[in-house]
Amino acid sequence: MNLASIENFVEGVKDLTVLVVGETIVDEFVDVSYEGQSMKSICPVFKLEGTKTVQQGGAQAIANHLYDFVKKVDVITNTNSEIVKTRYVDITDKKKHVEINKFETSNFFDIKIDTSKYDVVIVADFGHGFCDKLSITDGFHLMCQTNSNNFGFNRISKWKDSKKKSACIDLREASLQVNRKISKPTERDILDIYNYELNCQHLFVTTGKAGSTYTNGKEIVTQQSFKTEIVDTIGAGDTFFAFACLTAHLNEKSLLIPSLAASLSTTWLCNEKSVTKQLLKEHATKYL
Repeated sequence: MNLASIENFVEGVKDLTVLVVGETIVDEFVDVSYEGQSMKSICPVFKLEGTKTVQQGGAQAIANHLYDFVKKVDVITNTNSEIVKTRYVDITDKKKHVEINKFETSNFFDIKIDTSKYDVVIVADFGHGFCDKLSITDGFHLMCQTNSNNFGFNRISKWKDSKKKSACIDLREASLQVNRKISKPTERDILDIYNYELNCQHLFVTTGKAGSTYTNGKEIVTQQSFKTEIVDTIGAGDTFFAFACLTAHLNEKSLLIPSLAASLSTTWLCNEKSVTKQLLKEHATKYL
């Protein structure tokens, strides 16, 4: 692979119309400093430092990564105030001390989508109920995320009756899917995951620091992760998914573009920036 792969990808997706459907998550980062432990109860004590950063995550972050690459991106999502994740972060080392979540899902509405109206339809199901109201025709790209709020209850097999162009899951989601813990997936493991209630053409499995794997049920392609100076890994999986959907649409079996994009997104805090053509090319010159 070389830098020409980036140019070919950019040229191949520039005229696409894309729809992103799913929950938008507001990510709040509140700066604090640790003051010690309460003398009267067993709990840590923090001092608010007066700085709060607010970012758009979830489905909107996925759309933001694609705006610079395709002709048009539409988004169907909830309002920005219904799902909020507030993280209290130490100003000295940027480590998260505690996270507080707010979910107000009573206003979610029924949605009907005809996938034939777009070149690429992306469904990002973060398990907070928005996508449970979705009626959609076959032919979309799916991520169905497992997190602390829905662990074990938002398995991707709940979409098994829909024929999908691609699906993207991580190792924990893959383990839940086949009912056994997978730490270092073999080719047999990947094929087992592909054949178990996924009903998709392309499957992407992300394996964190180990990289990622692709299969179409016959061929298996692996990609090592790119070693960067990591600032934050939050949102890297969503970034990978965004670009995997486009490579799947192009029927490419390479994991280069999604992996590079995900690697790039770890060089900033959560979703404070979005991937652009220029940033991706600059990042690629360090590795290709």
